[in-house]
Amino acid sequence: MDLKPEFAALLQNNDVPSESTILELTESLKAPSSELQEVEAEIQRLGRLMEMMEMKRQSIQKIINDHKIILSPVRRLPPDVLHEIFFHCLPTYHNPVMTSSESPLLLTRICSSWRAIALSSPRIWSQVYIPLPGDPNYSSGYGVITDQATLNRRSQRFASVLRLRCDAVRRWLSRSGTCPLSLTVTYPSTYSDVQNLEIDELIREMFDMLLSFADRWTDVDLSMPEDIYNKLQSNINPITFSSLTSLKISLNQAPHWNNTATQQFPIRLLDAPRLRRLHISATQTSYTPMLRQSFWNHFTHITFASPTTDEDVLVLLRGCPNLVFGKFFVIPSSQWDQTVDQFAVVLPRLRSLYMQDSGAHESMAILFKALNAPSLTSLSYHWFSHRSPGDGLDSAIQLPVPVIPLLENSTLISYLLLDGVLSRQDTQKCLQHGARVTHVVFGEETPASWHPQNPSFILDTDVVRPDTFNLKMLSIGSGAVTLLPKLESLEAYHLSSLTDEDLLDVITSRIKASQQGEVAALKSIKIHFQRQRQRDITEDVFRLTKEAGIEVKLDLTYPPEDSRFVDRFSPSFGFTSNDEPWFCLAGYS
Repeated sequence: MDLKPEFAALLQNNDVPSESTILELTESLKAPSSELQEVEAEIQRLGRLMEMMEMKRQSIQKIINDHKIILSPVRRLPPDVLHEIFFHCLPTYHNPVMTSSESPLLLTRICSSWRAIALSSPRIWSQVYIPLPGDPNYSSGYGVITDQATLNRRSQRFASVLRLRCDAVRRWLSRSGTCPLSLTVTYPSTYSDVQNLEIDELIREMFDMLLSFADRWTDVDLSMPEDIYNKLQSNINPITFSSLTSLKISLNQAPHWNNTATQQFPIRLLDAPRLRRLHISATQTSYTPMLRQSFWNHFTHITFASPTTDEDVLVLLRGCPNLVFGKFFVIPSSQWDQTVDQFAVVLPRLRSLYMQDSGAHESMAILFKALNAPSLTSLSYHWFSHRSPGDGLDSAIQLPVPVIPLLENSTLISYLLLDGVLSRQDTQKCLQHGARVTHVVFGEETPASWHPQNPSFILDTDVVRPDTFNLKMLSIGSGAVTLLPKLESLEAYHLSSLTDEDLLDVITSRIKASQQGEVAALKSIKIHFQRQRQRDITEDVFRLTKEAGIEVKLDLTYPPEDSRFVDRFSPSFGFTSNDEPWFCLAGYS
């Protein structure tokens, strides 16, 4: 029923209706009100019917689900298939944690048959993460605890956890049959010098139990203070570790409150007969005495995550003729031993080298000149020697970057990463020796850099920090020599002065040159800028690649465009989004 025109007109304004209009409207409401009641009653009836039908549907569905559960294909999987499935349920990037919320313990909580199968699957119990609670005498938030009552309670709790964990690990590994073991053992890096005989005895019990499986240790990760590791290795005979092939060991020096020096011990595990892969972070005194021993010639993969002197690196490399992968963080020697540079360093199998070079220039020049790596295909070089900033960085660099001789002699390099303060001339020299480089990286990706503590600097468009690496040198025709003719993947980080137009010119020149057969076609471009986008070049690149009949993956990253709080000229500059008053205290109003 529609309103009369004179009533409908009242909906367009806020005029007061007349008495006669009110009476007529009240009378005309009776019919639709009655009709509404009938409709609502019908809705309620249909609602009750829907509820009944829903209950019936759920009842039927339950019967169907029960049948499907019984008919489920997983019930008919043979145990050997479930063994394989259970193994692939284990974590990918770390050893399993001893908790019922993760595999393999979780698999024992599903049903009795799965529990029986899981407990009879040795492979899923051959990996385990074992955290030791640490020193009860020391609190990370308090320091050394002196209150005896608190210390007694903590000691009891720590001892209880250690006993339970030792028993749990023993049961866990007893299920592993004869499988090779992958173990991770951690101990907090901070502890006191206060003796706790009960805790020490429990730690030794844990270590003795783990050492009883020493012949099956294959992949081991140890992270603990040197003093704690010395308790472990006091009973170590390297020969018993006949299966150990990979070792990651991180030994830190804890503070010694009584100012006594820690007695240094050699890392005996390094002499395990089949050890091939090593990742080590430790003080130099832990491994320097062992650098001239013969067991290094078995290693194929070595990472020294802690600083190592240039002299020690040279000595080590000379003893590793079978090295395939090496990663080193180099610092200067206090005194260079001239006797170590008499012979060449021949590494015929070396394929990948990562060098963070803060060593003395003369020493590193000797090292790289001596290095003979004919199979090298991947080189990551970070030069962090002290340099003062100059005009474009070039005038501050007097000595050539030490790595150039290695690039001259290694003609198979296909992956090249350059980072640090290299002059334009040195960068060009490095790239001139990259005839086979297909993937180049300038700088290194650090996600935190996209959210700097002082982001307003980025938006000071009148103050632009020169880029360490000028990508314009990669343009075809920019120099007498074409750099990186085989280049397919380009990455660069922390760029500020390179404009979007400059980048487009580089891409355009290389795409056009690839059409002429002068260089390889680009396939991937990943650039991270420390400035805001000036121009969107995505469509231009897409058009160029379409015309050339190639595909290029383009990944350009810029800081957030919302500059209200970081633009110096914005009315909101310096404003924070925290709405809480500065005088507001928790629990107080």
